[in-house]
Amino acid sequence: MTRVKLTSVRTFPHVAPNKPQALKVLEEASETVEAFKKWLLADGFQKCNAEKVPADWADAEFNDLMDEIADTIQASCNLAAALGVTDLTPYLARCEERNRHRGRYEA
Repeated sequence: MTRVKLTSVRTFPHVAPNKPQALKVLEEASETVEAFKKWLLADGFQKCNAEKVPADWADAEFNDLMDEIADTIQASCNLAAALGVTDLTPYLARCEERNRHRGRYEA
């Protein structure tokens, strides 16, 4: 099983437990999906047209995608902080346990 390493996330100073704070997670997740579609298109197009496309085109789209994933994590951590949570470890462990019961870690 692959594990993704996260660092400690510094949250924004003036977060609030309100609807706009929660919607920010949705906004960033939506931007992640759009960045993924651009990366997928660029990567596939680059593979089919390698002689016509700059070598780093898909790499730039990949970096944009990773930035959007990070923004989604940031927005999620800001919401958690707004709710008074500074350690997501037990919640991530519960999430992993739920997914294990659902068979999502089976090869």
